[in-house]
Formats: sequence, C-alpha cells, structure tokens
Amino acid sequence: MAKELVCSKETLQKDLSGKIYIVTGTTSGIGLATVKQLAKQSATVICASRNVELARKISVEIIEETSNKNIHNLLLELDSLDSVRDFIKIFNKKFSRLDGLVNNAAVMNTPHRRTKDGFELQFGVNFLGHFLLTELLLPKLKKAKRSRIVHTSSVFHERGSIDLDDLNFEKKKYSGWDAYDQSKLALVLYSRYQAKLLKSSNITSVSIHPGWVQTPLIKHTLPVFFQNVLLKPFLSMAGMTNTTIGSQTTLHCLVDNSVDDNSGCFYSQVGIYKDKESRKGGWPMKSPNSQVYDDVLCEKLFKAANSMVGINNSL
Repeated sequence: MAKELVCSKETLQKDLSGKIYIVTGTTSGIGLATVKQLAKQSATVICASRNVELARKISVEIIEETSNKNIHNLLLELDSLDSVRDFIKIFNKKFSRLDGLVNNAAVMNTPHRRTKDGFELQFGVNFLGHFLLTELLLPKLKKAKRSRIVHTSSVFHERGSIDLDDLNFEKKKYSGWDAYDQSKLALVLYSRYQAKLLKSSNITSVSIHPGWVQTPLIKHTLPVFFQNVLLKPFLSMAGMTNTTIGSQTTLHCLVDNSVDDNSGCFYSQVGIYKDKESRKGGWPMKSPNSQVYDDVLCEKLFKAANSMVGINNSL
C-alpha cells in the first residue's frame, strides 16, 4: 500500500480566525474530523446536518475541547430541495460571506428509494442536494477574498458512468453500487465545469477522494459492527484507515495555498483504484475515468442538474 498523504504542519497550524466554513454531514466520520480540526484552528464552522440534536451535543464537546465558541448547527436534509433552500435563507441572515464549503455528506449503496422530490436517492442526496446548495451559496463565496469549494467524491467514481438519459434509474435495472458510482462521478464533472464558469472569480472548486475510511457510510453494505470490530484487522490491512487520515485531503484542499492554482482538479488520498498508477493518490492527480475530461458531458450534466433542481426559481 502506498504511503498515505498528510497535510503540512503549516496547513494544520494556520490561524483561521475570522474564516467561515460550511461542512455537510458532521455528526460522524470525515465531516466530524474536519470540523474538529477547523475548530482547533479557530475557524467559524457551520455544521449542516440532518440530526441537529446530535450535532449540537457534539458541538458542545468540541467547544469544550477547543475553547472555540464559533461552532454553529443548522438543519440540512439533502434529500429535500426545500430543506436546502431553507438552510440558505437562515445562513444568509446570519452570515455576510463564506470562505469555504465542504460537500461531505453522502449515502452509499442504498436500496432503491426516492428523495422527497422524486430523484433516485443517491443521485439526489450526494449530487443534486449539494449542487443546489453550492449554486445558491455562490454569492456568499464571492464575497470572501479567496474561497474554496470541496466536492467529496470517491475512489468508486473511477467505475462510474453518467447516463444523461436515465439519471434516476427509471429505465434500467437499479443497482445500488452503480447509482453510488454515478453520483460520485457527477461531483467530479460538476467541479471541473464549475471551475470553468468561475475562472475569473475568487472561488476555487475541486473534487476529492478522501480515502477508504472507517465510517458509518458502510451500513447499507456491511453491518458497522463487522467493519469496526470483527473485520477491522483484515480491512485495515487491505487499506482502510481512520477519520484523521480521511480528513487530510479535505483540509489540504480547504486551507493550503497551493490549491488556488488548481481549480477544477481532482485530489486523491491513496486508493483502491483498478488503475495501478492511481493507487498512490496525488494532490492533485488525473482522474482515471475518461468521462471526467469530456467537456461536452460536463456541460450537459450541469444543465440537466440546473433543470432538475429548478434553480432559477429557488429563492
């Protein structure tokens, strides 16, 4: 297994006082590890979660550990476009700008279900919910001196395929893994196209693979107890790592100065890619999926997503 990539000491010690960040999916896993580190560095963090009560309890612990009182919690249900719009309205009333957005929350390999708006669940939560959130936050991101958008993809985007004629699995047989792969690939394409649209702005947009991390995301595939206890020694030998390592790529892309020159790029922790050259990861690296570099497809997906979320009538 290749050596895991970690942030520089300068990145993890940078004073982030006055910086404002939104992180989605913060009650466990990579999102929680990211919030803890940003809090240590004195940032203001908005934790966007569907379980606000749990998020509040965790925030109290983080505040006690870091003495950083600027940890906020707002309800965000990514399976509901109305919830995304409500989140935006509350955020806009409380904050004048945004320095960074981490689209971290996700579901993986779920049964065939629909969001409240009728989209296939994984495409709706992992991609469309974050798409609407990101687009509606652009005005606040533009008000910061320099801002970042980090789209959390996956090693599995490598095997994904964008089917513009059937994004919601209404025609073909549903596969939980195919749906997950497509949703994660969509984020990489979106990041590339978004970087082109924002080329003359202060916003840097990147996509990432954070690594194979021990999180509850596995729950629809394998009992969490199996992952965390029974099979942990074997999975660790195979490449599974902890949330501290899992947050390194996110934090690097959110804080490190070098990222400003790489908008639209893909950043990856070491990964279980089929493509051997990609397994060592890279900050940044070329995605092994050729669809990522199909500019026409990127544009068509952006326009399709724009239509699906009805963004022109969002506020």
